[in-house]
Amino acid sequence: MNLEPRSSNPHLQTTKSLHKKSDLCSSSQFNNLTSLIKNCIFHGRAKQALTIYTRYRCTGSVSTLGALPLALKACASLSLLTLGQSLHAESLKTGIEVDVMVGTALVDMYGKCGGRGALIDARKLFDDMPDTNVRTWNAMIGGYMRASDLNSATLLFEEMQFRTSVTWNQMIDGFAKNNNMVLARQLFDTMPEELRTVVTWTVMVDGYASSGEMEAARQLFDMMPKRNFYVWSSMISGYFKKGKVEEATDMFNRMTSRNLVNWNSLIAGFAQNGFSKLALDAFRRMQMEGFEPDEFTLVSILSACAQLGFLDTGKEIHGMAIQKGIQLNHFVLNALVDMYAKCGDLQIAQSIFEDIPSRTTSAWNALILGFAMHGQCREAIELFSKMEMSNGGKPDAITFVVVLSACAHAGFVEEGLHIFAKMEKHGVTPCIKHYGCIADLLGRAGRIREAYDLIKAMPVPPNETILGALLGACRIHADTDMAEPLLEDVEKLKGGRGSDDSAHYVLLSSMYATSEKWEKAESMRVTLLNKCPKKKTAGFSSVILKGSERNVSTYTTEF
Repeated sequence: MNLEPRSSNPHLQTTKSLHKKSDLCSSSQFNNLTSLIKNCIFHGRAKQALTIYTRYRCTGSVSTLGALPLALKACASLSLLTLGQSLHAESLKTGIEVDVMVGTALVDMYGKCGGRGALIDARKLFDDMPDTNVRTWNAMIGGYMRASDLNSATLLFEEMQFRTSVTWNQMIDGFAKNNNMVLARQLFDTMPEELRTVVTWTVMVDGYASSGEMEAARQLFDMMPKRNFYVWSSMISGYFKKGKVEEATDMFNRMTSRNLVNWNSLIAGFAQNGFSKLALDAFRRMQMEGFEPDEFTLVSILSACAQLGFLDTGKEIHGMAIQKGIQLNHFVLNALVDMYAKCGDLQIAQSIFEDIPSRTTSAWNALILGFAMHGQCREAIELFSKMEMSNGGKPDAITFVVVLSACAHAGFVEEGLHIFAKMEKHGVTPCIKHYGCIADLLGRAGRIREAYDLIKAMPVPPNETILGALLGACRIHADTDMAEPLLEDVEKLKGGRGSDDSAHYVLLSSMYATSEKWEKAESMRVTLLNKCPKKKTAGFSSVILKGSERNVSTYTTEF
């Protein structure tokens, strides 16, 4: 790679004289503009950065040409391809597109805005640039990696004559994020030792942890000469994703110093694994150690409140967020809707939902689920209809499970069948959960034969849950004729090994006895004893008398 100018171009004089435009504005004004934009980008306020850039450009009070790379960086972070193209056109008019900083920012913008067309534009711009540096090459490689074009990224990497740690880290991270840990490790092992930094080790460990290879991640983690906060969080999150809560907690406790990201990993891991009380305890400990929660903390802790049904605690956290001025982005708003809905305060949940400017599928699902789980099934179905007509989130697989389940519990048979028929229209392929909802819907309505024919026609074999639900429907509607083939299907599903419990046989025997079919009831009893010969474990009851526990009676139960 040649890092010197590829050719002598007269247009380069335009960029060389860029900072000589003091006749248009003072140096202090220009520095103030760039500082404002940089500060906004650094704090994640890319939209505000673009607003400032546009305002100064329109007024003409200060030259914005030098701030163009920053504006392009903001476009890249927001994936605003159209605006980025407009800024590209602006650079063409002024002739500064040949400047290496502007050209690199344009390549980076096209590479990050996604789409094959944008990537082609990035490569064309890259090939036409008269002067490039290692950042330009890194930007092009990064674009290929984000588009999962590993071959093009590798070819470009091999052409480079000079590589930095960033180059190597970007390649390793790209392979890891594209689930190719073998090539990622090969690059890691061949990387020059002097270029291998803590970031390199972290990228590799995070790649293993994200792919669920925790043994490899732990091995590399233990070999690290130096560790940063992020790699600890990668290990904690990795163990939580595997359901290894104890290992994740031990990893967290090993840390001698922690930051907010580490606490967020712990709280999120507890909440995602159903240890909601531990999440709340960690949240309180975090605050006691002087860490203020952010929007990521709020999402996890509100989820924990929703799981526990702790409405008062959820309200306190909501009030704290407002008091501390924490940004209520759409993730936090969705979590608030979910918390209030699951805790039963549907009025506040709907009020927050209606104030969300751009409602996602997650927000709709949270509110629909809230109405459904609290018995307001008609309202849940009406919300589903509004969701269909909205410009925001569209129904997904979760939406249909919730709505179909609501129809089953409310006995809305025709509505449920009609909604089920809409799945293809919305591009959702029915899975066993959706078929199970419809089978339950029909079974509750006494249409057991119809439900049985449905599950037999499913593209996937029925599971014991669906068959068990239909057996329960047979008992409710005293349909012994359908119960027998269903029990046979349960036996086939178990491979003829028999059941570990006697629930299905007890249910069928009880049905026969209720119908005064005594011979069949006795036959079921004999079959049960043959398949489950073990007697039930003797039980006992106890009471506390004067501070001591004494067994007062024992009993043995048999079928």
